[in-house]
Parts: sequence; structure tokens; C-alpha cells
Amino acid sequence: MLLQTGLIQRLTEQGKHVAIITPDAEDQNLRELKDNPRIQIFAAGISQTIWDDDYGVKRMYFLEDIKSNPVFWEKHLYSILYTDSKHPWKRIRPFVYYPIHRLIKIFPGIRRRFQRNEKKHLVDSRATDLIKKINPRLVVSTYPVNFLEAKFLYAAKKAGIGTLIHLLSWDNITSKGIFPVIPDHFIAWGPIMYEELKEYYQIEESQVQMVGVPHFDHHHKIMENPKTDELLLDLGLDPALPFIVFAMSAPRFVPLEIEIVEWLAKEVNAGNFGKDMQFIVRPHPQNVQGSLSDQSWINRLKNLTSKKVAVDFPKLANSKVRWSMKREDMDRLSSLLVGCSICMSSGSTVSIDALVVGKPIILTCFDADKQVYYWRSARRVADYPHQKKFIGLGGAKVTYSYEELRTAIHIYLQNPDADFQKRETALARECFKNDGRATERAVAAVVDVLGRLGG
Repeated sequence: MLLQTGLIQRLTEQGKHVAIITPDAEDQNLRELKDNPRIQIFAAGISQTIWDDDYGVKRMYFLEDIKSNPVFWEKHLYSILYTDSKHPWKRIRPFVYYPIHRLIKIFPGIRRRFQRNEKKHLVDSRATDLIKKINPRLVVSTYPVNFLEAKFLYAAKKAGIGTLIHLLSWDNITSKGIFPVIPDHFIAWGPIMYEELKEYYQIEESQVQMVGVPHFDHHHKIMENPKTDELLLDLGLDPALPFIVFAMSAPRFVPLEIEIVEWLAKEVNAGNFGKDMQFIVRPHPQNVQGSLSDQSWINRLKNLTSKKVAVDFPKLANSKVRWSMKREDMDRLSSLLVGCSICMSSGSTVSIDALVVGKPIILTCFDADKQVYYWRSARRVADYPHQKKFIGLGGAKVTYSYEELRTAIHIYLQNPDADFQKRETALARECFKNDGRATERAVAAVVDVLGRLGG
């Protein structure tokens, strides 16, 4: 959102100076900004310890009603039943924290005391010193449940500096937990995020501005000058023929998604969706690296390649910044979405990306032909709060079996405009406006907040 939309550069064009605090000052996307005299890049200088991680887990048990939110309950069950962590405390802690969680209903003072003491965990002299050195008018966080960002937000608030949260993703409010630091201002994607902020934080209307989604603006640029033919040739496919895209999710959430992808590849190779149909699989970064990946999937994906099937692996940057992608990767994703006939996913944000470019989205909320315990199953993803709202608006066609998936594909191939109005309604609720100008509005919102702060 920040590095591949031009948002940072546009702020400097408005006469603003921008300091970026990052875990990796040598990230290649950041290096491209160093020649701009109005941009400074600072290494955060704070490493997250196991106790920072533990505190984030502890917050869930002390502050959330974990049984009422399937995201949190699943995390609890996973930590007991499925974790592969070798660290003894990570294995023991759910058995310590959950009984305390249950006691909070009887002794609510436990939660109040935890909230009072939380400030001690947010104080960090390194964050305080760096904020003092930069001396900003406004500190912006994009992932406020990250403890590193929370420490800088807290340091800013203690220093009387303005604070703003501009969230990266649609699930951050309902699925990541209560923010450790509540800022003075928010930038929201659209009405749903706006309503969630008001529900969770009882904020005033004047504190929130809806702008859309800056990183979706790139899709509009690609629509004006598609690079789809070039991409298909690079993948060994025929640019003259139609194709379907499957955007994968992390194995942690959909453990049998690889089998659905393999089934689809087989169906396409057999010509069951038309003799000319092609298939492109787009793995999520978490499919190929990180704690949520499953390395056994890599060779299975590579083995799918044929005259009709290709795998477009994400172009990861060599960086400590999470999910840092090479600039060309966004071009490839946009080109795939702009050119495809149908996009499929088990529930990632790409569902909304597809709607932005007017393409139907099918969700695969099932576990191939297996019966999987609900709290491990892809079925549960459809019940996550952000996803349930999206599905309820008709933004996607949900399938729970191979037969339903086959039927949904044929419906959209025969009538690409099926459910068009519902899809448009869902997009407007999630993203405010789909006009390619969200970055412009985000810059205006930041400038407006700075104006209120006298800067």
C-alpha cells in the first residue's frame, strides 16, 4: 500500500517530509526512495522478543471474548491441538491463559488490571528516542496490533504527537484483536471498516475518513494498458485463449487447498471447462515461506505445469519486511486479474481485487473430498467476521464441494455478469469508491489531518 502506490512520493509532492521506520532499511523497495530529499528511512532498532510475542497472545485471552469470535477460538484450539512449536512455553501457555480467561467473567477486575498495566509493555526507550529524533507532526501506523508499531504509536501519544491508523487489510479490526494504542484519527477503506471502527472503538465521525484502497489503484492502471499477453507468454501459455486464476491461501488456514488446485488442473487439462480454457495458479507468499507455509506444496505445484496449466510464484524481495514483493509482482497480479475469466480463492483479499476489475470470484470453502474437523477445515474461513459480511452481501459465490465448484464455474463462464449487482454492492461497501483514485484521497486525508494539527 505504501511502497507500490506512490503514496509516499505524493505526500512529498504536497510539500511534506516523510520519515519511514522499518525493520529493514535496506529493503529494495525502500532503497528506491532514498534519492528523494524529503524522505528519510530509519531502522526501527527494536527486535521482537518471544515475550513480545507472548504478550500479544496474552492480550487475546485477557481482552477478547474468544468463544464469540471464530478467529480467536480457532487460534486457541490450534495452539493446543496442532502447533508444531518446539518452545515449551508456547505449548503450555494456552493451558495457563485460558483458565484465567474464564475467570474474567467472574472477576472482571482481572481485565481492568491488565488494561491498566498494559502501558508498561508499550514503553520502550528506543522508540521514544527515535520519535524524539525524527520529531514528526504525525505518526502513522498501518498494522497497529504489531507490537513494534504499537510502541512507536505509544511513544508518539506520550509526546503529544498526532497519531493516525491506516489499516492494510480488511480483517484487521475483527480478526487481529483490540489495538494496543487507539490513535487520534483513522483512515478507513469503506463503510464496513468505518462501521467496525465505530463499533469497536466508539470513535467520533470526525476521526475517520473513507478513501478506498490505495493498492487497488494499480489494477486501474493495468486495465488501461494490460500486460496479460506478455505474462501468459512468460508462463508458457497461449495469450489468445481464456484462463481461470486460483489465488491460494496459507496452508495454515486451508490445509487441503492444494488438492483442490490439483483437481482443477486435471479438469482443465481434460477440457471439462472448454477445450480452450487454461488455468493459472497464484500461490500466496505464505505458501512458499514463513511459519505458515508447507514446503511439501512447492513440488506439487511445480508438477502441475502443462500446456494448459501454469504456476505464477510470487516475486519475493530479499527483505526482513514482511511480504515485501518486487515491484513487478504487482504488475503480474493485476495482469492476471484483468485478463482472467474467473478468479477463485478460499477467502483471501484477492476476492476484492477481482471485483475491482469486474471479475467474478468463487470461494472454495471445502476440503477437497475429505471430512475435516471444522476448526481445521476451510469451511471455518467463511465464518470469520470479515468474510461472513462479504459473503452475506453476495460478493462471492461460495462452494462447499467439487460439484458446487464445477457448477459455479460453468455459470460464470456462460454469463460473466451473473450476480453483477451484488458484486458491485459488496465492492462499494468494502472499498467506498472504485475509481482508481484511492491513493489521491489517502494523501488528501493525511494532509487534512496534518492541517488540523497545524502542520
